[in-house]
Amino acid sequence: MIKRHQTTEAAALKEEIRSLLPHMDEDQDLLIYFNLLDFRYKVLTEEKLEDTDKVYDTIKAIGEENTDNMIVYYSLFFSGVYEFYKKNYVEAINFYQLAEAKLRNVPDQIEHAEFHYKISEAYYQIDQHLISISHALKARSIFREWEDYRHRSIKCEMVLGANMYDMYRFTSAEEHYQKALNEAKAAGFPKEVGIVYHNLGLIYDRKNIPKLAEEYFKKAINIAEHMESINGIRTLYMMANVLYRSDRTAEARSWYDKGLAYAKTFREEEYEAKLKLIHSLYDCHNDSVINESLQFLEQKNLWPDTSELDEQIAEYYLKQGNLSRSVEYFKRAIKAKNQMMKVMEALA
Repeated sequence: MIKRHQTTEAAALKEEIRSLLPHMDEDQDLLIYFNLLDFRYKVLTEEKLEDTDKVYDTIKAIGEENTDNMIVYYSLFFSGVYEFYKKNYVEAINFYQLAEAKLRNVPDQIEHAEFHYKISEAYYQIDQHLISISHALKARSIFREWEDYRHRSIKCEMVLGANMYDMYRFTSAEEHYQKALNEAKAAGFPKEVGIVYHNLGLIYDRKNIPKLAEEYFKKAINIAEHMESINGIRTLYMMANVLYRSDRTAEARSWYDKGLAYAKTFREEEYEAKLKLIHSLYDCHNDSVINESLQFLEQKNLWPDTSELDEQIAEYYLKQGNLSRSVEYFKRAIKAKNQMMKVMEALA
């Protein structure tokens, strides 16, 4: 049920199993499996991370101390899921690579699909698009065989679209997103519909069609399920960003305020930093906050985002006629791209 994303039913089943735990004290493997699945539930349902922080060390220790191949696999895999959720993408991939060596001991093909989907997400985040696409295609081919996993198949389609977007293959990206959108609407998955609207907005923003980008971001914002999730913050950030770049400062500031409130509520430090950066660049002109925000993103090894923002800042100063500042940030963008290459060398 957790894998099928049926979270309400999964929560009920989890509580039923929890009530039986006092009678299972002698079956240590069963207790371990429960703790692993409970951890997975908390992460995949976006429960507060402080709850998962408490058990993460236990999860890692399980993998180090156990000889059961299945238990070791789940320990490594869930450690990767946790590190991804914390946005430590390189650490996540390291755990996934260790888990992959144990995957042959897992007979369930859905688990294989889930593994390929999760690692495809991680490789996407560090701009390793061809590797990400390869894993996403493997995951999608398995999920498509099972009607109950239609949700995950749609998610794979979105990962494929995201990779195409980053590779500037906008026609292919739109095709993947439109397919995901049609399937999500037909299946009644409003959260995924919101994500696709957001992603289509990104395409039109990159194609320099700000009005169309704004239209799709607003479509995403109008979906309650989208705004109740962490994805809502990303859309609020992009609304503010598009409007700031269009010199609609007062409107942008309103979306900035909403986005910052969301980021603080969800404890989304990445988007808090990004929001403060664009506000300081276009609105209050605070260089120290700009550099503090960039330093935070660098410390988190978010080099693709850092490079993109460095280029945005450079373009802003170029437009202002400040060539020395523009060159400074173009150089920083190049440095960030070089760091991305070093990350891949470390993973090789």
